[in-house]
Amino acid sequence: MAKKDHSEEIVKVTGINLPAFMTDDGQAGVESLSEFITPPRIKIVQKQAMSELLAVFHPGDVILSPMNATVLEMPRDESGRPKESERVAFKLVPIFFYPEWVTWNPIELKGKESAIRYRTVDPTDPVVVKSRNAETRSEPHPDDPKLRIRHVEHLNFVVMLYDSHLGPEPAILSFARGEHSAGTKFAALIKMRKAPIYGGIYEAVVVHRRGELGDWYGFDMANPQDGNGWVREADYTIFKAAHAEFEEYHRSSRLQSRLEDDALASDSVAAIATDDF
Repeated sequence: MAKKDHSEEIVKVTGINLPAFMTDDGQAGVESLSEFITPPRIKIVQKQAMSELLAVFHPGDVILSPMNATVLEMPRDESGRPKESERVAFKLVPIFFYPEWVTWNPIELKGKESAIRYRTVDPTDPVVVKSRNAETRSEPHPDDPKLRIRHVEHLNFVVMLYDSHLGPEPAILSFARGEHSAGTKFAALIKMRKAPIYGGIYEAVVVHRRGELGDWYGFDMANPQDGNGWVREADYTIFKAAHAEFEEYHRSSRLQSRLEDDALASDSVAAIATDDF
C-alpha cells in the first residue's frame, strides 16, 4: 500500500540536525523562549489518531511530537498490514526521571475547555493521593456532575535517542493509565543496573496491546538485544551534564512535559479509555 498523501496541516520531518551554515550563529533569538523547557515527546501513532496525522503516518510508527520527525516506522507487508510479529525497537538513554500528576477534563469538553485542568509535580499535592486511589481518581466535573474529571499519575522519563538517525535528541517518554505499568517496569529495569541513570542504554520495543475497550500500541522497555547496555565514555560525559541540566530545570519548575497530545485527541485507547492506575 502506498504511503498516504501529505496533509497541509502536518508535515513529516525527515531530519532535525542543524545545517552546517547555521552553526556559527549559536541560538540567536531564542533566549526569550527559555521560560519553559518542553522537550518533544516520543509518541506512537495510534489507529484512532486524527486524520491529519494518519495522512502522513501509519499506526505503529514512532514519531517525535510536535515536529513530526520519524523515529522509526512500523514494517508492513505487501498488503499494507503491520508486521506486528517482527520486533520493532529503538535505543535510548534515560537522562532524568520525574513524576507528574494531572487532572484531565472529560473528552466531552474538547474544544470548550483546556484538556489539562490542573497539573503539579509536588508529591504532597492532594491530587497525588486521589490519582493513586481507584475510588477517587475519577470525580464529577465541578460545573457538570454528569461529566467526570480524572486525576492521573504520569511517569516522565527525559531520554536521549541513541545511535539514531535523528542524533542524540532529548525527548520525553511518558507512561500513564494503560501504560503506567510499563513505566514502573522501566523504572525497575533502570534500578537493577545499580548505576547512574544516564549511563545505561535501553530499547523501546513497540508492542500491540489489547484491552476491554480496544487495542493500542505501547512500549515495552528492555535491555538491548546486542548485549551492549552501557553508553560510550565520550557520551557519558555529555549525558551526565544533560542530567544536571534537566535536574535544574525541574528544580526551578521550568521543565514541562508535552502531555496535551494524549489528551482529547482520541488517539489512544490507553491514554483515554483505560484506568489501570
